[in-house]
Amino acid sequence: MRDFESGQSQKKYQDTISQTIETSLIDLYGINGYKSIIQAMMKECDKSEKEITGNYELFSSMIQRIFGKIGDSKILEPIKMEINKIQDINMISQT
Repeated sequence: MRDFESGQSQKKYQDTISQTIETSLIDLYGINGYKSIIQAMMKECDKSEKEITGNYELFSSMIQRIFGKIGDSKILEPIKMEINKIQDINMISQT
């Protein structure tokens, strides 16, 4: 039962990360900018939108590969801040 709960918790966390990435990109660049960024990433790594947004490590490596240092500061930094807030909330709620 514990493995099932752990799996559900991990799935919920991945969904939250995915939603955070999507929301942050749309807030920063609008829906067209979001689609453009995601399409470039999908073409580059041959993965689906959900695979990219649901895996922060893959997402960040694609941003760095496609956009370089500008992508790191303009795209990843705001998303990292949001993810850190989520992680802090999760840590507090688990104690």
